[in-house]
Amino acid sequence: MQKFYDGYWNQYLPKLKDPKFSLPGTEAVLRARPPVLSQELIDLIVKDEKQSKATGEVGNLDFDPFLNSQDPEGKYLVTKVEASNATCKATIAHAHIVAELKLSGASWIFVNFHYSYFTPAGKKDAPDADLLQILKQ
Repeated sequence: MQKFYDGYWNQYLPKLKDPKFSLPGTEAVLRARPPVLSQELIDLIVKDEKQSKATGEVGNLDFDPFLNSQDPEGKYLVTKVEASNATCKATIAHAHIVAELKLSGASWIFVNFHYSYFTPAGKKDAPDADLLQILKQ
């Protein structure tokens, strides 16, 4: 999981101040081979993107679902991992994310991302949500 965050975000930290640089984003995750997302997540994200393009409006994903932010910053680190049988949950530091994974063959794939929302002062800002719930709205 740390490799995912290092490849998706952390490796680009030095380049973020360059105005010509743009992050690969969600599209890179959807194209990953072997897949790192469950087929259900892939299908729901693609559906959301298609609806957004067709209507010209922001879809259900108005934030980066892997970073839980519209304006991410800093390094994303996996700080806690709990594994049981073929399921794993990993806490991502400062992002208020718990990534849920399942074993698929010899590798782990993301099946959901659980979010908690807090103000900068650490107070609860909004009800908890998860990516599947958001995409199925």
